[in-house]
Amino acid sequence: MGESDRALLVAAIGKYVLNEVHRGLLLSAFSELWVEYLTKVEALRISIGLEAYAQRDPLVQYKGRASEMFQQLLEDVRGLVIGRAFAARPRRVEITPIETSESDVVAPSVVQAQVQDNSNKKKRKRH
Repeated sequence: MGESDRALLVAAIGKYVLNEVHRGLLLSAFSELWVEYLTKVEALRISIGLEAYAQRDPLVQYKGRASEMFQQLLEDVRGLVIGRAFAARPRRVEITPIETSESDVVAPSVVQAQVQDNSNKKKRKRH
């Protein structure tokens, strides 16, 4: 494996890891704030009927407030993701390939663990 191949591999793995970190941040932020948003929308749905007493259309009021609440949810998610991104402490991960022959390079323990897991599974007999 040449240095140019190694550099390409490191760049590809780096992009993959960065993409996974971004996904994790976004997913955790949404999962935290989504339940709170749904609870607020449910409370709004229950209480919106009182708008009729104020001579306002409850459906129009519901749509307007739900839209505002969703915009606030998006702002909160952005803020949480940005805050966590700046607070994150990256750690260095070393990847050392295991050479199986002069031309083949295999990722360490990951491939070996998968092979061992597959060989340890009991085979089910089908009749």
